[in-house]
Amino acid sequence: MTKLRTIVIIGGGYAGINLIAALKKELNKKIRVILVDKNDYHFKKVKLFKGIVNEDVSKLRIPLKQYCGNIHFIQGELIGLNPEAKTLLISGIDGTPFQQGYDQLVLALGSVLRNDDPDRGGVPLVSLENAREIRQQLLKITDSPNSNIRLAIAGSGITGIETAAEVNSWLKDETVKRRISKNIELVLINASQRLLEEAPVKVSSRLERRLKEHGIQIIHNAVAEKFADGEVCLTDGSKLDADFCIWTVGLKPCPSLSVLDVPLTDDGKIKVDPWYRLVGSEDIYGIGDCVHAVDSNSGMAAGMSCKEAISQAERLAKILKANMDGNTAPAHQNFPDFLSIGLGPDDGFVWAQKWGIDVVFCGKPASKIREYTWELASKIN
Repeated sequence: MTKLRTIVIIGGGYAGINLIAALKKELNKKIRVILVDKNDYHFKKVKLFKGIVNEDVSKLRIPLKQYCGNIHFIQGELIGLNPEAKTLLISGIDGTPFQQGYDQLVLALGSVLRNDDPDRGGVPLVSLENAREIRQQLLKITDSPNSNIRLAIAGSGITGIETAAEVNSWLKDETVKRRISKNIELVLINASQRLLEEAPVKVSSRLERRLKEHGIQIIHNAVAEKFADGEVCLTDGSKLDADFCIWTVGLKPCPSLSVLDVPLTDDGKIKVDPWYRLVGSEDIYGIGDCVHAVDSNSGMAAGMSCKEAISQAERLAKILKANMDGNTAPAHQNFPDFLSIGLGPDDGFVWAQKWGIDVVFCGKPASKIREYTWELASKIN
C-alpha cells in the first residue's frame, strides 16, 4: 500500500483555510494534511472593526475544527524548522516543544496589524481586545456633555476607510437611540495624495465623494505622529483637534518568520519562486500575506489581501497536484484589479477593471457584494 504524503500547513488564516478546502478538492484521498495554528479558531481579521460597532462579536471567531473534517489539527506554534530532516519544532499549548515530520510544508503565517509605537496615544485597531476598548472609549465620549465630537482615523487603507464608515454610522445611530443631540465628525488622515492609489484617479474621486456624503472628511498628504491632550500631531508640525484617535496603519508579515531560517526580503516576507516554493527549497512553500510573490507577466508583487491569499491557496493546490502527477504546474498570477469596500451597514463601493474598462457601483448592491466577499474569504458560503 502506498504511503500517504504528509502536507503540513502552518497557519489557519485566510490562506490556510482556503488551502485546506482546495486540497480536499484536488487531492482528497492522496495526501494526509495536518493544520497547525497557535489558536483553535480562525479569526475574520478583515472584519475587525465589527468589534467596535457590534455588541456581539462571537461570529468573528470560527473553530478551526469546523474546517478540518478528517484533517488533523494541532494547536501550537512553530518555533523551529529543520529542512534537511523534514521536521518541525512546535511549541504545544502547554509550552512543551515537540517534533512533527512532513513531506511538504506550507507556511501560511499571514500578517499582523501594525502597532509600531504603542506609546503614541489613541488606540490601534490591532486586536479584538483593542476593538472592544475603542468601543468603550467611544461610548464614554458619546455620553460626555460635549455637543461636538470629532474622531480621527489615522491610516486610510481599506481598513481605515471601512472603520471610519462603520464607526460614523454606528455612533450616529447610538445618539438617536439615546436621544442625545450630537454633531459627529469623522476625519480620515491619508498619507498619500488620494485614496486607493492603485486605482485610477476617477475611481478614487468617486470613493471620496461617497465618503463625504456620509459626512467623513479626508485630509491628504498628512501623516499622524501622535495623539495627546486632545490633538493629533502631524509630522509637518500642524495639529488636528480630536476627541479620540484610532490607528489603522496597515499590515506587516508575521514577526515569527524572523526566528525561522528561511529567506526573507528586507520587509520580512518569504522569498518564493513563481510556484510558491521557498528560494532554495523543493518541499517548502509559502502563500498569503507572508510571502513576496511576483507576477512574471506584470513584474508586480502580490498585495497583502485575503483575495490574494485565496487565489494563491487555490493555485498551490493545483501546483501540488500537478507535481504529484508529473504535469506542468501553473505559475503565480496576481489577482485581477478588483476592490470591494464596505461603507457602513447599507452602503458599499465596488471597483473592477477589465480590458481597461472601469466598472464602479455603490449602494446596497455593493454592500451585499462586500458582505459576500467577507464570508467567502472565511469559507462561510
